[in-house]
Amino acid sequence: MVSRLLEQRWPVTATLSDSTVTQRDKQYLDLKADQWGLLEELCTALKPFECATVFLSGDKYTTISAVPPLVQGLVKSTQSAAFETAAMQAFQRTAKEQLQQRWKNDTTFSETTPSTVILSSALDPRFRKLKFLTSEQVFNVQNKIQTYALRVSQEMHAHDNVHDQASSTSTITKAASGSTTLDTLFDFGTSSEEEQREVEAEDLQSQVRNEVLSYFGEKPLAKEENPLHWWKANEYRYPTLARLAKTYLCIPCTSTPSERFFSAAGNIASRKRASLSPEHLDMLTFLHCNAKFVSQCK
Repeated sequence: MVSRLLEQRWPVTATLSDSTVTQRDKQYLDLKADQWGLLEELCTALKPFECATVFLSGDKYTTISAVPPLVQGLVKSTQSAAFETAAMQAFQRTAKEQLQQRWKNDTTFSETTPSTVILSSALDPRFRKLKFLTSEQVFNVQNKIQTYALRVSQEMHAHDNVHDQASSTSTITKAASGSTTLDTLFDFGTSSEEEQREVEAEDLQSQVRNEVLSYFGEKPLAKEENPLHWWKANEYRYPTLARLAKTYLCIPCTSTPSERFFSAAGNIASRKRASLSPEHLDMLTFLHCNAKFVSQCK
């Protein structure tokens, strides 16, 4: 709105100053020169906020992982731009304080209450270096990622072992029946099955640790690249982290996509279509939101 008003400054001024068009008691509505100057500075200061808002409102790309870098960029924008008026200087100070206060939990990491936003940034190859955090916080994030990755790896391993449980049980039974007295002497209270589980657990920990170290040791991906495409191409290198990334990077950081969906449903379920069944309403909403994919299938 401010940008559009500045574009139409001279037509607006000409209209308000023309006595044949505007009544004399309404000519005070025209802004003074210092007020126009204040609007120009305000438009410049709000431009980064508009850019960040539009980007984070998207639903065709990953957004949640970009929140901490964008917040850091907005804070820098309030410090870099120098304005002459006292009002804009006060705006910069207030904007910086509000950004740091409102986004504190998503720009600093705590081990007790880990931020989903920061974990998403760590799993985004564009921001994996986590330059918006301190060295200690980066180390804590990597440890937390390793803990979650180990949990995912254990779940995957347990799922794979379900199919082999019957055959492994029969093998262990045969081995136990053929054990000798010497085998019994070497047994220190730990069965071969328990030893096998311990070895597998150590192997999983080592595999996940190497996977995490290798991932964070790589160079960051270019900002214009798609992190989902990168994970698709490198899933074979980081299978555990890839599965973890799918869980986090799909989260939208704003409610805008959901609001668009409900707006579409509201437009479809109008008074003229009050007889639509819930099933048909769901179908029409789905087709409306995925119309471009329907055209590609033809």
